[in-house]
Amino acid sequence: MIRPDRHTNLDYSVVNIGSFILKELNAYYDISYDKLLEKVIETLGEQAKENYPYALNFLFLLGKLKYQQSTDSFKYNEA
Repeated sequence: MIRPDRHTNLDYSVVNIGSFILKELNAYYDISYDKLLEKVIETLGEQAKENYPYALNFLFLLGKLKYQQSTDSFKYNEA
């Protein structure tokens, strides 16, 4: 998923979606899963929905994303 081939549309890649998510998290203190998904689809298109969970996992593994279970929202992890 991360490594593109010649048929991959880079607009819907995990790295591009992850970049968009980080921009949104910088604009808001925290944002819910559903609201963030709506913004991704609205901005990048319906095809980005497929790689959305992979982008979240990618950012979480990098330590850039913090999940708050009580509010079902994400927060930018500055550490």
